[in-house]
Amino acid sequence: MLPNQDNKDHPSLQQKHIAQVHITGGVEGLSDSWYKQLEMLYYNKNAAALVLVIDSPGGAVSVADAGYSLLKRIHRRMPVVTVVSGMAASAGYMMAIAGDVVIARQTSVVGSIGVLLQIPVFKNLLENIGIEYRNVGIGETLEVVPFKGLTDFTNKYLDLSGEDSYHWFRSVVKYERRLTDQQLAKVIGGKIFLGYEAHALGLIDGFGDISTARKWLASYDNSLGIELPMVDYGKFELA
Repeated sequence: MLPNQDNKDHPSLQQKHIAQVHITGGVEGLSDSWYKQLEMLYYNKNAAALVLVIDSPGGAVSVADAGYSLLKRIHRRMPVVTVVSGMAASAGYMMAIAGDVVIARQTSVVGSIGVLLQIPVFKNLLENIGIEYRNVGIGETLEVVPFKGLTDFTNKYLDLSGEDSYHWFRSVVKYERRLTDQQLAKVIGGKIFLGYEAHALGLIDGFGDISTARKWLASYDNSLGIELPMVDYGKFELA
């Protein structure tokens, strides 16, 4: 189902068009506007292409995974061009590379191919103010870490989760950008690059903006020329 059925009959969505979706700010959850816009696009048979505009420092790995997977499903149906307006780092970069080409500015910030897991720990604070935390049952979960501190189990869990996520992220970048092991080694580890550096390293395909993306689409398929309307999905109210 569309995120909001009230939008499906909007006149701009009832004709063939190029969709425009913006991912701006932190990648926090599947209730984010950009994710709902991508869902709307996926179910709209009149959308012929996507221009994905990204200005994001990244966010949650699980949300990036969901966004990347949805973008790959969209890409099976239509060409996708990503425009990095300011930054595509970490989770933002992962989603940027799901389509055909990545365009950025020479001064855009690109990369941060790494995974950082953070959990606040309040154990000492609670002890100082005389609050004791107890749990019952068998086993351990990460939910108790802020109150009881890290244990051998939770440390190992975090290490394995981080390593697994990082390995997956690296494999996605290697596959999507068609990098050799030697090329991949130069860009991983959380490094960030300006656009001109990212281009030399194979992380992006060229420089430009939305108009550049439209020119690429027209060259890819002459039915996607400048006369085809572009619809910004961000203008729709999403439930």
